[in-house]
Amino acid sequence: MTQQSGIPIGQDFRLLPHASQVEDLPHESRWSKLVLTRCDFSEQVESAGLLFARGELGEPAKQFRALLQIGLTSHDAELTEAACHNLAAVYRQSRQWGAAEIWQQQSVKWRMRQASTSLQQTADELGRLACDLTGCGCDAFLKRDFELAESLWRRALAIEEWRGSREGQATDSGNLGLLAAAQGELDDGIRWLKQSRRLHRLMLDACGEGTDLLNLAELRRLQGKFPRAIRLLREAISCFERADALPLRDLAEQRFHEVQRMREIEKLDPQLN
Repeated sequence: MTQQSGIPIGQDFRLLPHASQVEDLPHESRWSKLVLTRCDFSEQVESAGLLFARGELGEPAKQFRALLQIGLTSHDAELTEAACHNLAAVYRQSRQWGAAEIWQQQSVKWRMRQASTSLQQTADELGRLACDLTGCGCDAFLKRDFELAESLWRRALAIEEWRGSREGQATDSGNLGLLAAAQGELDDGIRWLKQSRRLHRLMLDACGEGTDLLNLAELRRLQGKFPRAIRLLREAISCFERADALPLRDLAEQRFHEVQRMREIEKLDPQLN
């Protein structure tokens, strides 16, 4: 299936989550994790996920509500779990924190209900657990409970490393980067975000890589490294163009021009002011 208030990182910008135009929130980009290949509605979930990844919110919310009703009516626990988890992600990106937390808990409930019927956890069930840990970590982050958020995200990352899921590892690494940056640990944030970018590049995920580049550019700007931030933003614009993510491309271009202005101001002789 697939998949924070915000924590301001700088005076002018905030960090960008994956799969959304909303800024300064952790991300969940694993849209298909809870929908197995045998699920008849996996294509609809993936379709809604693509819209969400490009920066849209209204239509994915509508689609996941429709899938939720189908799941409840047909007693399809997997589809219901998927819809709840993804609705949590959409509400989180829409800054409706309370609703997001409620839907995330509903996802956890449906997963635990299914887990109680099996004697041992399969790799897929562990992946769904990692998804829920990531979502719960997002809610903890929003409450500024950074210690809990880190614990949940590291647990999710460990599961995804064991499963060999690049997508899951990229998501959790990116979130740990945002967490480090929110606490002022810019070097650690850069290290985590570079790891997330490397994984997104391996997956040919241009939208995910573009988001990493945006966040890396912001941290470089906070370090006063304007030329490097400008180069990263150029790359981000290119990534979003390849992904046809127009809202994110527009945001990257806006930031690019703002950092360029900051760079020009920095080069002015202070004695002329």
